[in-house]
Amino acid sequence: MVPGRLVFALFLVMQAADGLITYGAVSIYGSIAEGNPLLQTWIDIADPGPALLGAKLLASGCGGILYATGFTRVLAALTAFYFLGAVVPWLTLLWS
Repeated sequence: MVPGRLVFALFLVMQAADGLITYGAVSIYGSIAEGNPLLQTWIDIADPGPALLGAKLLASGCGGILYATGFTRVLAALTAFYFLGAVVPWLTLLWS
């Protein structure tokens, strides 16, 4: 697998994981569990499923643009950021 493709695939996996974990957390704790006030507002307006799906599709599309234009290092940094800044903290919170 080409490294750029692998980075993009991992980015998409992180987006999906963050979306699913956030959905679970919002189901348990309410929209207050979402730290992004804009997304929190959309969760309150449109419910968690559509709001999170829209946010993750937008992020994935932006990641696709980065991949297509060759910004693999930026995409790799964002992938690491999502893993360390979103997925790991959610899992830590939900497991405690």
